[in-house]
Amino acid sequence: MKVIMDAYILRYSNRKLLAVVLALMNVFPLYAQKNAAGQEATERDTLFYLWHDATIDEYPNLIPEDSYMELYIENGILKKGFFWGTTDVFDSGREGYECGFFVLPMTEIRHEKDSILFKLIPIRTEKGETENCFVKAPVERHIRSWQEAMSRYQTWDNITGGLFEKDFLFSISFGQKQKNTTPYRFPTVDSIYVRNLNNGSWTKKLVLLKENP
Repeated sequence: MKVIMDAYILRYSNRKLLAVVLALMNVFPLYAQKNAAGQEATERDTLFYLWHDATIDEYPNLIPEDSYMELYIENGILKKGFFWGTTDVFDSGREGYECGFFVLPMTEIRHEKDSILFKLIPIRTEKGETENCFVKAPVERHIRSWQEAMSRYQTWDNITGGLFEKDFLFSISFGQKQKNTTPYRFPTVDSIYVRNLNNGSWTKKLVLLKENP
């Protein structure tokens, strides 16, 4: 009798186990499909572009005056970015003095038909008080806050005429056309063209770095 009961219990247990396994097999594909769909729905990438001032390569004692952009792309849309550069980005008419350096977030990003626009705000004004964001040395690329840069570097004070006390509008273009994209998607290209639209004084070709620094 005990042998018969043990066999019955074994068969009964195996049936329960089989039922659980079958249930899991039915559920797992659904979960995998949802997970895969979620991965397809959100594609993220971080791109890093550089403009290198080759004119100073022959002068190793000079401070580099390169510009960098770190761009966060989600499903082809530029969501946010940071810009490292010099005061020449805002005014190329510098004569007789050394430039200042900065890092600023890209604000008011807008995808247009054939380009992407963004703003840089070099001087912050609150309650009538102007706050400088420029320093005397290139900002390291792990620093993404002008407040942190100001706390780590000496302040650049060569600010005259209210030049920097406004928003500056820039464009990103790609030197190629994309079809049937609304809004304009950000392609992963080897170079981009960045232009100061306020005065057209700064137009540069930035090259994609294959490995982010």
